[in-house]
Amino acid sequence: MATESVLLLFEHAIICETLTRDFYQGLAKKFCREQNIAGFWKNMAEDEMEHIKILEELMGLLTPVQQSAPVDHEMFQVALENSKIQISDVLNMVKDLNDAYILAQLWENSEIYRVFEYLTEKFIPSNADGRFIQLHIIAHKKKLVTFSYAFGDAELRKNIRAMDEG
Repeated sequence: MATESVLLLFEHAIICETLTRDFYQGLAKKFCREQNIAGFWKNMAEDEMEHIKILEELMGLLTPVQQSAPVDHEMFQVALENSKIQISDVLNMVKDLNDAYILAQLWENSEIYRVFEYLTEKFIPSNADGRFIQLHIIAHKKKLVTFSYAFGDAELRKNIRAMDEG
């Protein structure tokens, strides 16, 4: 069994962020007939690409001692298990925009995001780049908060059907 190291935690977190990007790209495809909605999901996917870049850059700053340092077992297991999620299964649950919104909310408030926050809080530099990363994370979190203002309440969202990919 591989040691539960900081480096491996970063690698699994990057996989999780890639899955999150794929989730949002899938939502953009499911709502491609609605330009504003597809654009919202594409924007969320772009944020996830930025999260991947942030994690890769932070990982690149690690010293060999930091890379091999052990990490919290629970946090590692969360990242490991979530890196196995099948995005197609998640996207198959989306029948309308309300489903998409609920799943996105659950995703952004899930253990996956907890791993991303843990790594950025623990390894973020204290310079201007670090402050930029913190501002990006805050802005990303606010996007789903404003979703209802842009796309209506649950009843309206239920009337916007997702395209089947089948």
